[in-house]
Amino acid sequence: MARRALADQGAGQATTALLVLATCLLPLGLLLPALRTTQFGLWSGEHSILGFGWALLQDSEFLLAGIVLGFSVIFPGFKLIWMWRLQFSRRPDAGGGDLRWLERLGKWSMADVLVLALVIFGVRDNLVFAASTLPGVYLFAAATVLAMLASGRIVSQLGARREVGRATAP
Repeated sequence: MARRALADQGAGQATTALLVLATCLLPLGLLLPALRTTQFGLWSGEHSILGFGWALLQDSEFLLAGIVLGFSVIFPGFKLIWMWRLQFSRRPDAGGGDLRWLERLGKWSMADVLVLALVIFGVRDNLVFAASTLPGVYLFAAATVLAMLASGRIVSQLGARREVGRATAP
């Protein structure tokens, strides 16, 4: 008998809705202006998270660019792909190692927001340079929180599925 995917079950539909929202908000949060910088009170510019990472790469700030792009672009994208995979998996053995990977990824869920907050805090309001947040930051943070909620739901649903499987095993 083929197993139903988590998305096919009642509780899984709410998780799918969270994943849809997070998946829609993440690119918006990465592409829309997230930071307004002002230099000497005269020149200002708006920067997206993705644009900020790209600018760091162009300035040969490879370590900082790697941290920003890794934690703000690659990690959240990979985590969403992994959650979509688990949400629609029909494999009877889905959950064991897959669940452990999702739990490991979940431990780093807010690291991407923390990195962004540290960058903003680091350049905020001094005599030469000032920074303020724009909607991209809030959309990015909302995508991260929704992904965390979806991740927790997937972990609990797969855990319940495993318990039912153990209880019905001969």
